[in-house]
Amino acid sequence: EVLWPMIHNEHQTVFLSNKEIVVDHNLFEILTEDKELIWASLMASYQIMIRELFGRANLGEGALKTEGVDIKRFLVIPPTIFSKNQISKIRETIDKLNLRQIESCYKELGINSSLPIRDLKPNPLPDRKALDDVVFDILGLTLEERDEVYWAVCELVKNRLEKARSV
Repeated sequence: EVLWPMIHNEHQTVFLSNKEIVVDHNLFEILTEDKELIWASLMASYQIMIRELFGRANLGEGALKTEGVDIKRFLVIPPTIFSKNQISKIRETIDKLNLRQIESCYKELGINSSLPIRDLKPNPLPDRKALDDVVFDILGLTLEERDEVYWAVCELVKNRLEKARSV
């Protein structure tokens, strides 16, 4: 099972479970035969950008809400597109990411949110970069386009949270 939380702040948290778990409305289960590959597509940094575009920023302190109908609109890479080598890299990355706490998108992407984001060169954490590289390779993104995704992710999250603090 792939588990997607309904409420988000500045972390990209998607859970991958090997056990049956009872969930309520605050956690959506995504049932699929290819759970590792769907997890990888949802956990990749570009998905934060998608989440920011399709989510509902109507909760306190800038929290973003995603309902089931929103999740269905997300752009997920079809599992059949992943090569055997990419699947192997995804499995290695899952093992690494499971050993640590997922940090804010800024820390994950190596961006200091207190500085102008576009003045900084993204420097993702190694396991985050490994996951993103597999997904970005499938999407055919250049190095410049990958940086654009990282900047857009941080800008969208920062703008949402700053707007909430301003009111």
